[in-house]
Amino acid sequence: MTTARRFWIEFDPQECPDARFWQGVGVTGIDVRDCLSMVADLVLDGLLPPVLRITADISLAEPLPVNPPLLGVPVWRGVWYPPVNLGTGPTLSIDRRGAPFDYPTPVTESRRRTRASEYLRAKTTWWDEIPHIDGLLWPLVDIHRAERGRGMRHYAPALRDAFARDPTYGDMVREALDYMIAWRPTPDEWFDPTEARFADQRELDEYLRAFRDYLFGSRPEPIYLRGNEALSPDVDHDFRRTSEPL
Repeated sequence: MTTARRFWIEFDPQECPDARFWQGVGVTGIDVRDCLSMVADLVLDGLLPPVLRITADISLAEPLPVNPPLLGVPVWRGVWYPPVNLGTGPTLSIDRRGAPFDYPTPVTESRRRTRASEYLRAKTTWWDEIPHIDGLLWPLVDIHRAERGRGMRHYAPALRDAFARDPTYGDMVREALDYMIAWRPTPDEWFDPTEARFADQRELDEYLRAFRDYLFGSRPEPIYLRGNEALSPDVDHDFRRTSEPL
């Protein structure tokens, strides 16, 4: 009898248009291609982004790479993070046609996973009390990294769309951003995890407020720093930003 296995699949977020998959996908299936095909069924055009890492036999007794408010049923064959199989039940048919042939060799988790947030906490203390930090590293930190470059124009709208599809996720990010804005991390504290430089506190405060107002308010665009994106021409700001066209 074939035994189903749990896999955690991580895609390249810069090539992934679906924000649901930016932090990884939890899926149970017969083998890697079986799992990839079930994930491909959730993509509009059936084409998966590049796979960065596959962890086989991931333990649910240890912390996952995310701290989700809800999981599906990991013992069912199908996608359980995002919790797709809560609505569909177990996947019964097997069709590997949507699975790519080119993907990394799966690794087996042999020790306790160290959450990225634990690394951050070892270096800085201001992260410790941010609500839901374990599951929100992408919208709170990773999306703001200097290395993301021009990708912010893609990431920010996709993130806002993700909140529309999953209001619970949006509520968590809103609460966390409100905390960060109230806490007012210093430019040095902000640079530590993001490598994004701000000349003074005012610049950083305005950047965070603009990001929140774009995601949850009526602001048409977030603030794009120099080296990332062009500013909207109807937005007047005076620090380290550019209005050069893309």
